[in-house]
Amino acid sequence: MANIELGDITLDGKPYRIDFSSWQGKDVIDFAPRATVPGGAAVMSDLGMFQPLLQTDWRHGFGFHWYSDSMGYLATTGNIDTRQDGLTMLFSKSTSSDTQNSTKEGMTIFNGNLYTWGSGGLRKFTVSSQTWSNIYTTAAVNFAMSAGAYLFFAPNGLRIQKINTSDTITDAGLDVNATDYKWLILHNGYIYAGKDGTNAIHFDNSDTLATLQGNSSDTNRILVGVGDTPTLGAIVYNGNLYIRKADGVWIVGEDRIARRMLDFTAEESSNNLRSWAVINGYLVMPLRDRILQWNGARVSDITPHKINDDFPYLTYGRFDNFVAVGDFLYITARTNEATYDEDLLVFDGVGWHKLMTLLDGVAAGEVTMLSYEAENNRLWYHRDETADSTYYIPFQNNSTFPYADFPTTGTHSLVTSRIDAGFRRVTKSMDRIYFEARNCSATVYLKVYFALDGGDWIFWRDIKENGIITLKNPGGSFTREWNYLQLRIDFITASATQSPILEGYSISFIMRPETRMGYNFSVIVATEYEQGMHKDDRTSQEIHDDLMDVRNSAAPVELIDIYGLTHRGYVTAIRDQPVYRQVEGDSYNVEAMFNVNFVEI
Repeated sequence: MANIELGDITLDGKPYRIDFSSWQGKDVIDFAPRATVPGGAAVMSDLGMFQPLLQTDWRHGFGFHWYSDSMGYLATTGNIDTRQDGLTMLFSKSTSSDTQNSTKEGMTIFNGNLYTWGSGGLRKFTVSSQTWSNIYTTAAVNFAMSAGAYLFFAPNGLRIQKINTSDTITDAGLDVNATDYKWLILHNGYIYAGKDGTNAIHFDNSDTLATLQGNSSDTNRILVGVGDTPTLGAIVYNGNLYIRKADGVWIVGEDRIARRMLDFTAEESSNNLRSWAVINGYLVMPLRDRILQWNGARVSDITPHKINDDFPYLTYGRFDNFVAVGDFLYITARTNEATYDEDLLVFDGVGWHKLMTLLDGVAAGEVTMLSYEAENNRLWYHRDETADSTYYIPFQNNSTFPYADFPTTGTHSLVTSRIDAGFRRVTKSMDRIYFEARNCSATVYLKVYFALDGGDWIFWRDIKENGIITLKNPGGSFTREWNYLQLRIDFITASATQSPILEGYSISFIMRPETRMGYNFSVIVATEYEQGMHKDDRTSQEIHDDLMDVRNSAAPVELIDIYGLTHRGYVTAIRDQPVYRQVEGDSYNVEAMFNVNFVEI
């Protein structure tokens, strides 16, 4: 309690008399700020006290950390396409095409048909009849490449072969030394062929590969580095021939000498550079469980972020099967779990999107092939499991929107990251959400859930109408209070040709921070000020100095108010209002009113 005999209040342990009628206390925290919150919200007058937090663009949110972008979406489940500007929808389902138990590792188009290679040899998909057939089965095939009038393929451990348009197979290469090639590529009129398990490359410029050699005395032979680190594949980038190895990226110059451009010796691993592709002027490649893009001079990391908020945290790794189609890079990626998913991801040059799960909750098995086929406009993939199978995903012609062949079963959801409206530790109160939806009906609709501060999902309601739809009474309550919020929107359709469309939402909320009081009062500053029978022995200058010490304090000070209540905070401003001055020789006695502002912490 303040010592009422010496003063009306105390500041930092010292008493002060105040003009009692000047005392004012005010809540200094605005519970509904009239300002734009971080992340893109805008103030709309029709919301009154409630402010909006808007989300209208889904393209670049996948994997955003909740604390760095409260507007992003964290992950998707099932088949969801978030690549389009300002909307999200279902993604096409895949169709089973070949169930022969023969692992496929790659695909090429020759004479208008598809040829796949792998452990079972060479298989052909005839576009006109949609039937599969075996072309070569005496050995596994490491690679196949279409070049002019022939399809060249490399049986494992055997002599290189060629196929004409009638599917007649004959030997290629100069002699029996032209054997056991791992990969082929065409560059500047030459075909380059990498020897399996070695750092040697042989090359030939004949149309039939009739002079391709394969022995160490071959003058058309390039060694990529030294030692036994084998070449893994090649690509043409910016008009140059690049070779990938576990220890880095190499370039083969016009002088046919291989020079290392990117050195990954310190991180050499069998998981390095499983695949690569050129997209939007960048060479993109996996390095262990990261993804790097290189513009010929600078390397940058574009690895997808984590995809959940729960320890030990779900992430993607084992990136493989890089395929560039148009402006998009498609890859496969595996979650870091003992029982893992292998998913189809796509990169649009800025952000990552998960389109669908190719292997769902398995302890073994992998996707060994991902390949684009322009004849039917399909993306093919092969699942290497106990029973192998091949599938294709149809693409829409003349468009990047998904082909209208949507899944009518399963769970397909978009999950937002943690939405904190830019103020993580301030409680928010939400009374409604405005959703912008299109193409919805009784059987094609959105199902909305919310979770508060990491809690369980609570169903809100279905959206089966179009336009701007208001969802009130969240979970049956008038309002819901939270520090951070997550939304889950399920996409449901009973028709394979129709998808609900989500264009955006706006959360209506008000801030409800803890109350903080501010006080304003006028201190009487006078020498030996008397009140009743009691006198303050300080001079006006001493009272002035004491107040300025409190004003300049870097540490909080204690205020005991007129009610005897204790507060800790800071004197934030002092205004000096002199009312009288007495001069005696060289000394002054000034009486004043000091208007003081004090704010709690």
